[in-house]
Amino acid sequence: MSGEKHDESPGVEPKILPVQFTGSPDTHDEPETDVASTFKRVGIVAVSIVLFFIVLSVIFVLPRHLQPSPPVAKITNNASPPSTAENDLTAPPPPTIEPAEAGELRHANQIQLEQALVLVEQLESRNVGAWASEDFEAAQAEIEIGEKSYREQRYNHAKKFYTAAIKTLEATIAREDRVIADAVDDGFLHIESRNSTAAEKAFKFVLSIDPDNQEATKGLARAQTLDQVLALINEAEGFEALGDLGAALTRYRDAIALDNQAPGASSAIARVKEIQLDTEFRRIMSKGFAAYDAKKDKEAKAAFERAKKLKPHAAEAAEVLTLVENRILANQISQRLSAAISFEQKEKWAESAEQYRAAVSLDSDLDGAVTSARRAERRAKLDRQLNSMIGRPHRLSTEAVYKEAQSVLGRARSIAAAGPRLTRQIEALDRAIVIARTPIAVTLLSDNATEVTLYKVGPLGHFEQHSIAIIPGRYVVVGRRDGFQDVRVEFDVSPEYQDAMITVRCEQKLAFGS
Repeated sequence: MSGEKHDESPGVEPKILPVQFTGSPDTHDEPETDVASTFKRVGIVAVSIVLFFIVLSVIFVLPRHLQPSPPVAKITNNASPPSTAENDLTAPPPPTIEPAEAGELRHANQIQLEQALVLVEQLESRNVGAWASEDFEAAQAEIEIGEKSYREQRYNHAKKFYTAAIKTLEATIAREDRVIADAVDDGFLHIESRNSTAAEKAFKFVLSIDPDNQEATKGLARAQTLDQVLALINEAEGFEALGDLGAALTRYRDAIALDNQAPGASSAIARVKEIQLDTEFRRIMSKGFAAYDAKKDKEAKAAFERAKKLKPHAAEAAEVLTLVENRILANQISQRLSAAISFEQKEKWAESAEQYRAAVSLDSDLDGAVTSARRAERRAKLDRQLNSMIGRPHRLSTEAVYKEAQSVLGRARSIAAAGPRLTRQIEALDRAIVIARTPIAVTLLSDNATEVTLYKVGPLGHFEQHSIAIIPGRYVVVGRRDGFQDVRVEFDVSPEYQDAMITVRCEQKLAFGS
């Protein structure tokens, strides 16, 4: 006990001045030695003060009060205050205890005191006075009463108060996490309510208990920049109200740069961006509609595509884009069909077929386009055949080509309402066939000794001059004579060369070995 002091007036309870212990009682057998050890830990000054108050009490107080009031310790956390009899300075001596039992009880008291003092030191390092001062002071009072009982060799009595002190201290330590968590929550709530002073106070309180608390460290940093952050947010809100979204967005971002959890800044940035997006979307859509009304479909499509890219899920952008694409498609099909008909009228069947096919590729269900494309392709094929035979009339002398030409000519003549081009082609091929099949007179000259054979016609025998009429074409005539080298002559027969004369004579003798 650190000392007792009674009021001069009777009936007033004395108060205990708390003393903090930093060590445990000695483990020697004699109580006097334990008291001396305790006094050494408290210090010479404390010992002097205690002795001074004891003397005063004995001299001035005891004579006036035959039954003095016991010292009162403030005890909380369900710890019961000591009774008057237990703490009476005139209490009877403790019951006689065997030395062995007394030693065990004394040792147990020392262990309890050491445990209690460790808890006291732990709580003092956690700034316990700021959050559990009443419980801590009650525990100190219980330790003090236990120490007094120990010195008086009332070891069971000391055990009771040491146990109560330990229970109180452990319960206080158990509350620490909840105290810290509540204070951290309060700090962040103050930030959300934009009270920087209260937030900073809450986080500093946490750090006074737990200097390494990460949440409190971050929270304190946020609280210390909160006023600056709030000023930026207020400025941003002003710009937003004026419609200057760019400036508002800049201020909101500045606030986020100071505190990435700045109250309301993230949602404000998202809101401003959404407003900017909506504004740009409406501007582009208006531009697209203007182009569409002006029949500028490509410009309209480009605008609606940009609008859809800005808002992929916007139904209105998708709808008008489909509308303009359909009109563009219809125009493309119409252009292809118009070109196909134009080429058809000019009897340019290959080009016409190409345009019809292009139209079908745009819309496979296009009525009549497939049929028209097939018809144009057949006419294009006929056109190529006619041009080939007209361009190489000498081939018509061949029987196979002649028959093919007759077939092609028949198909051409079967076409109703033949155009000028086809009419000219029919006339030209017909004329080429007539010319190709009209015999032309050719005169063959020989020496009456050479045997002459005209391929495609047959052997002509020996003669000096032989006239024959043959249809135009390429011919080969061969001359043979014993002892002479064969002669082979190729020649063309055509209307341009009338009365052609071909000489066939074997004049080069063969040289035989001797």
